Amino acid sequence: WDLNLMGSTRHVVMTLEARADSTLNLSSLDFSLSDGSAYLESHTERGDGVLMTTVTSAGRETEMTASFEGDYIPAVTDLAAAGMTWREGDSASFPSFDPATGSVSEAGITCVATEDVVLLGDTVHASVLEISYMGTVTKVWVHDGQIVRELDEGLGMELTRVPPGQGGDVSSTRDLYEVFAVTSTPVSDPRRTGSRTFSLEGDIDWTQFVLDYPPVQTAEGATVTVTTTTPDSIADFPAAVPAGFEQWLCAEPMIQTGDSSLVRVADSLTAGARDSWQAAMAICSFVDVFVENSPTVSLPSSVEVLQSGRGDCNEHTVLFVALARAAGLPARTCAGIVYLDGSFGYHAWPLVWVGSWVAMDPTFGQPVADATHIILAEGSLESQYVITAVMGRLSVSEIAPEQ
Repeated sequence: WDLNLMGSTRHVVMTLEARADSTLNLSSLDFSLSDGSAYLESHTERGDGVLMTTVTSAGRETEMTASFEGDYIPAVTDLAAAGMTWREGDSASFPSFDPATGSVSEAGITCVATEDVVLLGDTVHASVLEISYMGTVTKVWVHDGQIVRELDEGLGMELTRVPPGQGGDVSSTRDLYEVFAVTSTPVSDPRRTGSRTFSLEGDIDWTQFVLDYPPVQTAEGATVTVTTTTPDSIADFPAAVPAGFEQWLCAEPMIQTGDSSLVRVADSLTAGARDSWQAAMAICSFVDVFVENSPTVSLPSSVEVLQSGRGDCNEHTVLFVALARAAGLPARTCAGIVYLDGSFGYHAWPLVWVGSWVAMDPTFGQPVADATHIILAEGSLESQYVITAVMGRLSVSEIAPEQ
């Protein structure tokens, strides 16, 4: 794909090679993704009820294991569904593998209709399937084992079957930042900290989301209050981490906290820090200056970012989280929206514990993130997929404080 992102064109190449039987039951799989500035590849082998994945980024390998139940897990979910026989009202479910994250989640498939569609110039009777996976719903038209058409309304993506030899590179004519902009009421002085309250509106199943992240964000239904301030309680450094916070110190597939290069940088940045807040600010300042702001269409990896020094909000965030954890500061990856240039747009930033949780934004150079940072998901990449359920549906209104 040639994609336009914030005025810059990125040539994105993704490859997937799977070995499977005639039902597409997976045996092994190779995956790669590159946008010219970052490259990531993975290899997955199937064991007894388990998929073992090795991810390679910046020359480093990370091992991941994902378990699944049953004897069937397709190499490609939509292609496997196309090969099945469907009548209106039929449904099925089976585990589905995401090679980008090395994770397995249940895919649910329902035949919602049958209708005539055009396939290579002919009219055929197709089954219309809705595939639900990791918070997203894709509509797929299938006929005689073939995918005729595929539509993801949230992402604004449509695929149509063409004759062999007529396919090729896909070029976007619109800037993706504009496509995914979230309409909103005007927000005055958007870069200030403090508290703001917003109403999240649209035909969205909010039960899929966690919107409550005290003290940074509290929620009543789909009304959220964002509070971003300098921490009242500041821990010593190195800090005595509260019980239960260990999960926010651990390495993840794309946050290689224990990598020696990351540890060296974290130690040098925080040497002599008087407290945890000073240590966190040193890391935030480093990431802000070190990572060149460059729109990226890839899977962010902290070791890759440390090597390339390039990326957008995702790259800034994974590098900050990896360095903070390497320094002994619990840190979390947040994904959501932020107000910028007259509308809200999708964004990522970290939360760090320095005695209390604080939102920082190294992409914007903000030691304390401004109060338009609305969290929609938190955690690893697969936990952030739920955000695609709001794309194309979400609007935001600020609720003025009572006088």
